[in-house]
This record gives sequence, C-alpha cells and structure tokens, in this order.
Amino acid sequence: MNAPLYLDVRRKILSSITLGKWPAGTPLPNETELSREFGVSVGTLRKAVDELVHDKILVRQQGRGTFVATHNIERTLNDFFRIRHNDGVSRFPEIETLSLRKMAADEETASRLQLAASAKVYRIINLLNVGGQPAALDQIFLPAERFEGLTIDLFRARSGTIYHLYQNRFGVNVLKADEQVRACKCGAKEAKALQITRSSVLLEIERISRTYYDVPVEWRRTRVNTLHHYYSSELG
Repeated sequence: MNAPLYLDVRRKILSSITLGKWPAGTPLPNETELSREFGVSVGTLRKAVDELVHDKILVRQQGRGTFVATHNIERTLNDFFRIRHNDGVSRFPEIETLSLRKMAADEETASRLQLAASAKVYRIINLLNVGGQPAALDQIFLPAERFEGLTIDLFRARSGTIYHLYQNRFGVNVLKADEQVRACKCGAKEAKALQITRSSVLLEIERISRTYYDVPVEWRRTRVNTLHHYYSSELG
C-alpha cells in the first residue's frame, strides 16, 4: 500500500531544511508556491506542514507566515529545562561553563551517541544556578565531527541558549530528547560545585538529544541539588 501523498511532501520539506535550503528562522514560500513546487494541492501541502509544525520543526507566526523553528529561551523553558526552584517559578538558568575539552569517546559515550569507538567528542561541564542558588552540575558530550571548531570561548560568548548555538553555528537542530531520572549519591566534585555535603542525595537526569531522523547529537548528565530544586514535568 502506498503511503499518503502528504507524507512524501513532508519528507521533501524536511530534506530541504536538513540540507540548508531554508535555514533556521527563515520563512518558507507561501502555500501556493510550495504546492506548485511539489505538484500537490494546497490541502495536501497544508497537511504536511501541519505535521512539521506539530513536531516543532516549523512554526506558524500569525500574519507573517511559516518559519523554520529556532531555539530561544521560551522554547528551552517549555521543552528542555525541567528544573524548578522550590518556589515553583520557572526561570532560565544562569550557566557557568567550567571546562570544555576534546577527548576520545569511551565505550559508554560512543554507545549513547552511536559513534565509532575511536571517535572524538567534546566534553563540557557547566554549573547551573537557578534563583540565585547552585541548582545542578551538567556534563555534556558532543560528537566532535558535528561540532568541529567548538571552543570554550565560543561556548561562553554565545548570545542565546546552548541549543541556539548548536543550531545557528553548527547547523545542528535539536528536536527532541529522551530523559531518564534517578536518585544518585553525591560525589566530591558535586558537593564542592553545588555547595552541599557529601551526604546529600542528588537527582540525576540523563538525556539523549536528537536531531532530524532521530540521530543522537548530545548526551547529557545533569546532577540536581534537591535541597532547593526539583524536577517538574507536565503530563496529559
């Protein structure tokens, strides 16, 4: 059985975005032009676009048109940052980058990022402050091949969110993430960075972030200070 025509149009639009025909933040041609380009009705074209909007690859702006979605603070707070201060207020974290180095991927990192055993990765360590208090210690691994030229100065000097940097400097658009949450013991490094005792219980959030076609582009371990912060997720 043949797949519905709109799915083929969706695939073609996604391929064009992936190849850079429409970079992040740029508008798509209007529906009439696109339907003519793909040889389909406006209704079929609209259904394909609807799916890409649902997947947050595209975004509609009232009165302006349809754009390739970009990462900003609002999207980060809504979709990718779930740590809250005990007062319940949703705040964007203040991020202090402690280190960034290029290294060979160990077996676990290579497995998480689906890399060859000899592949190089960047390891970034960040301290996150929320509500004026140390909230979490982040350890991020990125495939060096996709992020060639990344430096600690570039990372610290970014003008937007981390995912905005990925998207606009390296063409890597994070669309979704899988997370696992568990309790863990507090090590010496976490205790010092988060200003807590070794007897404290931490919450570990392990995340695999994915780009187009479900390709993993980031493996992140976040250890949260549960004295003043918690993990929040809306269901339903």
